[in-house]
Amino acid sequence: MALRDQFIRRWRLLRALESGESWSYEELLALLSEEPVEGDGQTWSLRTLQRDISHLSKAGFPLEKVRTGRRMRYRLLREYVDSVPEPFSPSQWASLYYALCMMRDMPSSPLREQSLGDSVSGVFSRLRSYIPAALRAYAEGVEPRYAGVVGTLREHGRQRRVGGALFEAIEKGKPARILAARAGEIRKRWWKIDPYLLHFEGGNYHLLARESEKNALDVWHLEGIESVRIMAGAFQMPLELDLKALLAECLREAVNNGLNVRVRFGKDVALHAVVAFMKEAFGEVEHLKRSGKSSRDVTVRVSDVWGFRRWLMSFGQEAELMAPAELRDAFAQDLEAALKKYRKGRRGSKAADPA
Repeated sequence: MALRDQFIRRWRLLRALESGESWSYEELLALLSEEPVEGDGQTWSLRTLQRDISHLSKAGFPLEKVRTGRRMRYRLLREYVDSVPEPFSPSQWASLYYALCMMRDMPSSPLREQSLGDSVSGVFSRLRSYIPAALRAYAEGVEPRYAGVVGTLREHGRQRRVGGALFEAIEKGKPARILAARAGEIRKRWWKIDPYLLHFEGGNYHLLARESEKNALDVWHLEGIESVRIMAGAFQMPLELDLKALLAECLREAVNNGLNVRVRFGKDVALHAVVAFMKEAFGEVEHLKRSGKSSRDVTVRVSDVWGFRRWLMSFGQEAELMAPAELRDAFAQDLEAALKKYRKGRRGSKAADPA
């Protein structure tokens, strides 16, 4: 099941339960099954709902049961809701705190600037004093992979390292070597570049740089950059360049040169939501038909190949990359490498067992 669906589903439950109204399981299931897009409807099971309710309860949100006739209804404990300071509700405080945490970790966020450090830490200190501990813990505990699905913050540590090195090179006007795959490419190699701009655009971070081999501007997705080596010397950036306009132009060209990918999703995936996300995050999407009926196959033109691979892996067995063959082989190699680690650990456990 898509992690993005899980995150949105639980957030919608929290917003309903904090409203002051009490809800039956049937009403909550109906709420979750409301679809913003007509067509591929998605319904959730009672077991899924019970799992989500249990998740919220364990996260520290106190639920109370309200009996109406023979039916049991649920809502967030009123005393708890009242204890959360105005002007926000618990879910709004959690989303604010979580969003600030994410902004603080973005490679190019101004909240990471040294000059704003004390101000930002002061904001977080004030928020901690306002927000109940359980609510703050929930906001901090929202798994980074959820953000990875809706943005480009997957693998925070690597992206902070790579992004930080690129910003240093840009600020100091130093050339760099990057181990990266260009937009639309599957394989990585070393490139010598003069880095001009690292910018968040269209849900992703992109590097605009002059590539030395062809002496031409090019663009790389941050997801596809594995390593950065800042070099000695310096470069002079041409004056009066509109870097953001040049980046937008390079991105349009990258989309045109993207890779056509076909994916088959499992029956438990909310396909309409996945297609909507793919359009926003990756590129042009087509929901394929079979004998006049909708299938579970989707094609998408991808320029951010590495970001797409990592996102698709989050679906586990509920998604299969069907084409192209070269990308499918690369995807299989990733999975085999992960499986090799698990098998190695399993053999080690057996060897350590004296029985």
